[in-house]
Amino acid sequence: MRHFETSSNSSAERVSARRRELLGAFGAGALGAWLGGCATPPTLPPRPADRATAPRVGDTWLYQYTSVFRSVPPRTLEVRLLEAGPAGLRDRLAAEGVPGSEDHLFTSALEMVERPLSGNSFFELSPYLQAFGALPAEAAVAAPTPSWGAPFTGRARLRGTERVTVPGSFEAVRMDIEISRTPGGTLQPRIDPAFTLATVWYAPGPKRAVQWKLVTRASALNILVDDTYQLASYRPA
Repeated sequence: MRHFETSSNSSAERVSARRRELLGAFGAGALGAWLGGCATPPTLPPRPADRATAPRVGDTWLYQYTSVFRSVPPRTLEVRLLEAGPAGLRDRLAAEGVPGSEDHLFTSALEMVERPLSGNSFFELSPYLQAFGALPAEAAVAAPTPSWGAPFTGRARLRGTERVTVPGSFEAVRMDIEISRTPGGTLQPRIDPAFTLATVWYAPGPKRAVQWKLVTRASALNILVDDTYQLASYRPA
């Protein structure tokens, strides 16, 4: 979800409308612009889903969404798998108290996805990645094409296994993700997003990511987004 804080209500409303447009601007490719000097991470070839580890149509997950911003209410998110095939997994996202739903097809590609729901935006990071085989040690991360400005580029790195408590407790594999673009030019240093740091945890039992956190900052380092998603329940079909 998109967030911004300011000292006056009228200016907050103007900035909020502006940010709804701006924070949809994420790009795709290999990390290098913001971090600089890093070798280009590999772009993985497509991989088919493994029926033994992939979820089934009708599987349902509930997540608790929270933001660091007090003005943004916590939400319960429901994800239901609609379609499962070798090429990808299509699901439907709905949020408690928010009208409508949003469908998305996830493949073996590493990607950050913005999922809009009636003026709200939620972000996911390849939640079914473990259904496509072993997690890569390092790979490029894709994201939506920006409306303007330099494209974002991204890198994912595997960090090993650690215990995560979400309400349940899982031995989960952690992956860190960095997404960035070159600041300057026409980008406004306090409003335009410049980079995102995210972490996602995968556990085999629920067949979907059990937790992910992401922080997006402008080039002036002020926080625009600071969100946490935690698995609350998993119901097999």
